Parts: sequence; structure tokens; C-alpha cells
Amino acid sequence: MQSLKTRKLNVKDAKPNMILAKDVVSTNGVIILAKNTMLSDTNYTKLEDSGIKFITVFDKEDLNNDSFSKTVLLENKGYERIEDRKEFQEFKNKYEQKIEKLENQFIAIGKGVGVEINNLYDMVIDIIDNVNCKTDVFSYLGHLKIQDVHTYTHCLNVGLICNLFGLWLGYEGEDLKNLTVAGILHDVGKTQIDESIIKKPEKLTDSEYDHIKKHAFLGYNLVKELDIPEEIKLGVLMHHEKIDGSGYPLGLKDDRIATTAKIVAICDIYEAMTADRVYRPKICPFEVIRNFEQNSYDLLDTQLLLAFLQNIVYTYVGNHAMLSDNREAEIIFINQANLSKPIVKVNDSFIDLSQEKELYIKHIL
Repeated sequence: MQSLKTRKLNVKDAKPNMILAKDVVSTNGVIILAKNTMLSDTNYTKLEDSGIKFITVFDKEDLNNDSFSKTVLLENKGYERIEDRKEFQEFKNKYEQKIEKLENQFIAIGKGVGVEINNLYDMVIDIIDNVNCKTDVFSYLGHLKIQDVHTYTHCLNVGLICNLFGLWLGYEGEDLKNLTVAGILHDVGKTQIDESIIKKPEKLTDSEYDHIKKHAFLGYNLVKELDIPEEIKLGVLMHHEKIDGSGYPLGLKDDRIATTAKIVAICDIYEAMTADRVYRPKICPFEVIRNFEQNSYDLLDTQLLLAFLQNIVYTYVGNHAMLSDNREAEIIFINQANLSKPIVKVNDSFIDLSQEKELYIKHIL
């Protein structure tokens, strides 16, 4: 698509027939006029009354040829489903190749052969580097159709999420590598648990749940003698600890839990809830975000959780979603005071879901 020239100007200099190049948003996050709107006397008054000082419009030269009309036509011809994108198909193929390699790595660890963390890290980087907009990884993971939901799939996903979260936190170099690998290896202990329990579609019995909780120790025993950084080992051991001491296997409280483990814990929970499981379908990311907001600030590190939620929610801006009343909407703007209730666009109308008690995003399209 041809890139169109834009310019920023004072609202006082706006003229009829100018066309907005960006959404005009008020200071409290309400979209006043949408991109591609042609200015008229009516909506110009709306801008002035809203206290907007500056707007961005398409350059006059572009409006004098057919580049604008072609671009707008392409933008409005309909939303391309994620599954239909060429990049998603390439992501899917690359992802499936890595799952097979990761399974072999886990088998080697279980046999005491050891692990080369650079190989694990390269799996994640190879996947991410093939995605133009890195945050699309979250949408792509949500649209993968995996027939055999397995520990390897979950661990690769958590590694991908840890890598992106680490970038948000400013991690780089060895720190980013170690965090990513900790995410990949966090559930390696589940390879020592009977698959009939791991894949059981019904609710686990108390004894089965107690048994599966042993995976943190089992995983730590697999990696504790390996020549890998200590923070990776602690990520494996402590990723189910909670800052109030209610977690397992050690019942540690806040300052005794390794930072790497705190980060992995957030990514682990988010991935588990937004992915299909044998006992339930995946949960909408915005429902997961709401759950985090309401239930997790006394269990997970507050600063890390807030950083994760504030970043993860923006990865879905521009995505299309199904609302609870079965209308299709585009996610337009995030409400900082209510992250799980963004502003959405339905046809030509904007709806602030934070003002709608009964209306919410049911799933991402």
C-alpha cells in the first residue's frame, strides 16, 4: 500500500474537505472523530467544543490524485482474518517446526544429557524475527489450532511471551536470553508426570493435583546440576510461588522469590488461560486481563503485573472482536482505568465498554 503524506496543524487552520489521517481522541480517551473523516462545518465545531488543539490530516497533494482513494478503499474493503494472513501461515509453519525440536530437547534433559540454552533461545528468536510487528505474536498464538495440546506447546508459548515481556521491561543480552529460556523450561518437570494426569479432561482428584504440583521440584532436579545460569533454575523451581506465601512448592513470600520466577509466573498464567485446554476452551484475553485486575494483585508481583497488563492490552488494539451481544467490533482505544474494557468501533459508532456494565468482548476474531 502506498504511504500517504500527512501534516499536523492547528485546529484553527483546519478547512472543510480536509481528511483526518489519525483518530482524534480527547484527553479522557474518547474518540471524537475517526481517521478518514472529511471535515465539515459540523464536525469542526465538535473539535473546537472538545478543546482539541491539533489534528493530523492527509497532505493536500495526495488528495489531488487517486492515491488517497485507493488507500482508503484498501483500508475499508474488510478486515483480513488473522488465519488468512500470509505472515500468520509462515508463523504457524515455523512454530510447528520448533515444537518438534523442543520435544527432542526435553527428552534429552529427561535422560540427563543436558541442554544447550543457546539452541532453546534461538527457537524463540527465529519465530519472533519472522513477525514484522512483534506484538502480533499474541494474536497469532491465539489463532493456532493445535490438535495435541502438550507441555511442549505451553512451554514454547511461555518462552515467547517471556521474551516479549522482557523487552517491555528493558531486558537485553544475557538477561533477556535467561528469562526466555526460563520460560521455555519452567514446566520441564511435567515430562516426569504421567500423561494420563497431564491430559485428563475431567477435574483432577486431590491426590492427582498434589502429584502434578510436584512438577516444580521434579523440574528443578532435572536442571539443578546443569551448567546453566542460576536464575533459569530458580524460574523452574519457583514459578508457582505467590507473594503472600500461598504458592508452592516452598511457600515463599515476596522478597524470597526470584524476579525471573515472578515474571515467568505471570506469563505462565496468561498463556494457560488464553490457550485451549483439554478440560476447557481458551478464555478471551480481555476476560483474563479482568481476572488479573480483580484477583491477582495480592498474589503476583504488583509492579510486574501492572507492567504486563498495560503492555499486553495494547497488543490487541486494531484487532477485531466479537462482543457479548454478537456484534463485531474493532478495538480502538484502551481505557487506562479499566484495561479490560476498551473503546470499540461498531460500524460507524464508538462504544466505551467501561460505561457498559453488560457489554464486553467475548473473543478475538
